[in-house]
This record gives sequence, C-alpha cells and structure tokens, in this order.
Amino acid sequence: MHRHPTTRNGPNLIRRQAAQDRSSGQIRCIKKRMCIRLFAIPLAALSLCACASARSTADLHVQQSNNTIPVTEPISARPLNPAALPADPEALPPNYSAAQVISGKPAATPVTPPVVERFVFASMPGWTDGDHAPVLITLRDTCPKILRNAADQGIGGQTLNGEPVFGRTSDWRPICESALRADTKTARAFFEKWFEPVSVNGAGKNGSTLYTGYFEPELRGSRVRGGPYQFPIYSKPPDLRSDVPYFERSQIQNGALSERGLELFWIDDPVEAFFLEIQGSGRIRLPDGSVTRVGFAGKNGHAYTAIGKTLVNWNELALEQVTAQSIKDWIRNNPQRRDDLLATNRSYVFFTERPELAKDPSLGPIGTFGTPLPTMRAIAVDRSIYPLGIPFWLDFESPVGPVQRLVTALDTGGAIKGTGRADFFYGSGDGPGFAAGETRARGRLIALAPTAALRRIFRAGS
Repeated sequence: MHRHPTTRNGPNLIRRQAAQDRSSGQIRCIKKRMCIRLFAIPLAALSLCACASARSTADLHVQQSNNTIPVTEPISARPLNPAALPADPEALPPNYSAAQVISGKPAATPVTPPVVERFVFASMPGWTDGDHAPVLITLRDTCPKILRNAADQGIGGQTLNGEPVFGRTSDWRPICESALRADTKTARAFFEKWFEPVSVNGAGKNGSTLYTGYFEPELRGSRVRGGPYQFPIYSKPPDLRSDVPYFERSQIQNGALSERGLELFWIDDPVEAFFLEIQGSGRIRLPDGSVTRVGFAGKNGHAYTAIGKTLVNWNELALEQVTAQSIKDWIRNNPQRRDDLLATNRSYVFFTERPELAKDPSLGPIGTFGTPLPTMRAIAVDRSIYPLGIPFWLDFESPVGPVQRLVTALDTGGAIKGTGRADFFYGSGDGPGFAAGETRARGRLIALAPTAALRRIFRAGS
C-alpha cells in the first residue's frame, strides 16, 4: 500500500481505557458517546516484495552500547489537549524527516555515516508485560518470503561493515524453523532468544522518531456513472511505465483518461476520492449496501505535493490549523477553487479492486508487503533502511493511550523517509480514522535484528 499520511480531525477523545491488547486484541477509546473499537485482524499468508537498498560500507560507522535506553515510566493517561492536536503531517516543519519529500527532491548533501546501537530488552518500557504472540504468528507467514533468496544474500535494508544489519537468509532459516514450533504463550522468550533490539541513527532514543497514523476509509460509490456518482477513481492504465512520468493530475482532471474504460468506480465526492489516494486503500459502499475493497495499483510518476502545505503557502490556513478536516472544510467553502488546489499535487494514484478482501470484512487493506495489514500491529517504514517483514518495538503516545508494543513492518509511504519515521496502522472505519488523524507524536522506534547477524557485524567492526 503506497500512501502518504494525513490527518483527520474529529471531536476530542477522552481516554477511559488505553491498555495493551491482550488475548482479546482490543483497545477501546470512548469518544463522547461513540466507542472506538480497534480489533485484531486475522493474518493471511504473506508475500515479500521489499527491495534492498545497501549503502557503501566505506561510509559506515558502528557504535555499541550495552544498555542505551533508560528505563522510564510509560506516559500517563490524560485528557487530550485540543491545543496540542497534531498539525497535518503533510505540512511538517523542516526539521522533520518528511519535509524533503514534501518539498520535492532535496539538494545534494554529504552522507552522514549511520550509527547502529544495540540495546537490551529489559530496558524497553512495556516489553516484559507486552503481548508478542500476534507478531510471532505474523512471522510464521512472512518467513517464506524472507527465505526466498540464496543463503548468503541479505534480506534488505541497512548494511554495516559490509554485512546486512538485519541478516542474511541463512540467519533467518533457524529463526523461521523455530517460529513454526514455538508456543505463542512463550512468544517473548522466542524473540529474546533469536533477536536483539537495535536503533539506527538514534531512532530508539526517546523523542527521536516521528509517528503518524493511517487507516482505511470508507467511501460511497457505484460501478456505473449516474446520480451523485460523478467522480471516477481509475484503474492502472496499460501504458503506464515505472519511473516514467505520465499524465499529471490536472490533465487527468480535464479528461486525459476518459473514454478509455479505466473508470474503476464512480464516487460521490471528489474530495474523499482525493483523500483515498493519500491513504492508498479503502472500502467502497455501493448503492445496494454491499461493500467492496480497493488498493493501490500504481502512480503516475510525479512527485507528491501536500495540499495542506499549499493552503499555508496561499495564506489560506495557518500551519497549526492544517488537518485533513480543515482542508476538506476549506474546499467545501471554496468549491470554485477545488480543482486548482487538488491540481497542485501533480501525483495521482491508480487503484485495483480487491475482491478477496471483500469476502472477509475483518481483513485489513493490502500493504506494500502484499498482505492484509493487522489492526494496530503494522507500520510503514523506509525500506531502504529497514526490510519489510521484520519486527519492531514501538513506544509513543497515541490518542487512545500509550503504544508500547511489538509490530511488523509491512508497508511503506511516500512521506515515510529516514530512520526515525514510522506510520502506524490503526484499522478501518471512522474510529481508527479519528485516532489516525490525531496522531503526530515523538517516540522511540526499535528494530529487532537477528543476534547472529549482529555478532558477525560487530566482530567485523572490532
């Protein structure tokens, strides 16, 4: 699922319960009279499509620490402060890692040698009491693709001293064999036996990682044009080529793809159709009440530009006012300028229908990894640094309470760039949408790397 994070504003959330999901797999948050239920999603078989992006070993630097994360108490629950609600991540200030993506191709800068730090599990707040079984189950499904390459090949991501930080295929084979036999009741012991926590470029230090959230929206649409359903979402054109710029948004808005039979669905709201592109997947409720699913199929090859940032540049909104809802409100108050605003984002996303997901509403959308995303157990990362399919420990404050849990990297996003950047998947529907829209927090991002790989790396660096 290739997406760009955004926000969705809503009424204040009053947190009455924010606990790690145990066997029930639930986190509840009371929003006035509405209860947000974020439920666990059954996992399907996974297929890996991540690409490795190694750096020159001449530029690498190693730093080892026996216990670099100080033990701290989890962030206490407190009422959400409306004044502190996150601004739109599309319009992040320059010190955030996503800013260069927003503003286009950055100027060439010297490459900073990456630093890898090793931690201990006991130093991670929440680790001992966490429910790690869902990620062990996910690992059983991800293993076939992790093991797809030759034994001496890396699985992708960062390298140090000429070795992949997250291991070779040969490092993962015994892990995967053990995962098939492991009892989910002893999942914590399994991860402690086979992995070590690591931080790349300080992402595991408190406040060093920027978290945003995303979700799967539901739109109203039809398979045929008529009545309120006048705004198409398109399937991938057969003449679209990777890395070759195609029609940009303004041209598509003006009919460049019309009468080619590419209309996948007709939506009743062009603004919601635009935000569907940002999320990268969604549910379409048809006139007969049935629901189908769509997912990312391709892009037109043009750089993404945040329309929230455009409205700030136009002096229409202040930076602190920018949310998905404020953008939608501005458009509906200025309908004559809608197309001009949307056209400033030249990027355009094409979709495909996912009938296999429509059969089971509990399944999440398909991520970049090629598998349904489990609710509150998946993140999007920069796969040039982190391979997809590997476990991560998260530690940040969300609108539904502190998030301290083990997840799997199963997705990527256009604005998810750098070592300290992650997008947290909340689930499908309005409740997760509110939570995702209000998430923009600083925290820790800690990857789990095979112990065998780290021993080899640090021995080579000594």
